[in-house]
Amino acid sequence: MSLSSSNLDAFLAVTQTLNFTKAADKLNITQSALSQRILNLESELGATLFIRDRSGVKVTELGLSLIRYCQIKNSLETDFLSGLIANNQKELAGIVRIGGFSSVMSSIVLESLAPILQCHHKVKIHIVTKELGELIDLLKRGEIDYMISDNRISKEELECVPLGVEKNVLVESKNYESSEKYIDHDEDDEMTINYLRKFKIPSKSIERIFLDDIHGLIAGVRLGLGRAVLPIHLLEELKDLRILNPKQTLDIPVNLYFYHQAFYSKLHSQIVDALLKGFKKKL
Repeated sequence: MSLSSSNLDAFLAVTQTLNFTKAADKLNITQSALSQRILNLESELGATLFIRDRSGVKVTELGLSLIRYCQIKNSLETDFLSGLIANNQKELAGIVRIGGFSSVMSSIVLESLAPILQCHHKVKIHIVTKELGELIDLLKRGEIDYMISDNRISKEELECVPLGVEKNVLVESKNYESSEKYIDHDEDDEMTINYLRKFKIPSKSIERIFLDDIHGLIAGVRLGLGRAVLPIHLLEELKDLRILNPKQTLDIPVNLYFYHQAFYSKLHSQIVDALLKGFKKKL
């Protein structure tokens, strides 16, 4: 049995958007045509791929397995076609979809991958910056192929490549009077709390403000709105910030995760090597 490519494309579009209307727009087809393709695929497989309820669209366990199949199939196809068309085995092609947290994506990931993009014009990149807790769902749905996270992920089907350790310190502005407020991404961000607990600094009555991402945190500290726990690798050029206790660092392991496959493309090995070198240089 062979599965229809158009049906698989429809399936992937829904998994990546979790919305039938958006998926249909993405493929430039009607929603009824999209639904028919999904029904045809489910009929071929004899199983349900999506569950629709009041909370939205959810991918079934079989659907998650099918995502892995589609990724391998697309990787093989891209690898073969790029070599065939270019008639050059060294030519790379494909889409690099990678998600991670804000302190490393533009400062390390993009810089690490830039040489590949500059040398191989058929390689495209899609970077997604999210909070750590959101990334695993994107990887499961196939919205990203690579995930950069800490040690909180433990799944047998995932490959884990250690990239380094991000060292974080407590900083404040040199230009404003010291503030007792602390700046975090959002209420679920535990960076400040974990830092204070590690060094036995009272944390129950601290006042926190939230500025969304690492760039907001840095801007807030520079404006004297509060203190924040920030990565050392982002502080080199910020001469208006003061590290309060340089020897007190909160160390966060940084890992690259992706699903195990029997076959990996040439592009994959280049991506992993580039990230390893880039993180080693920065962290």
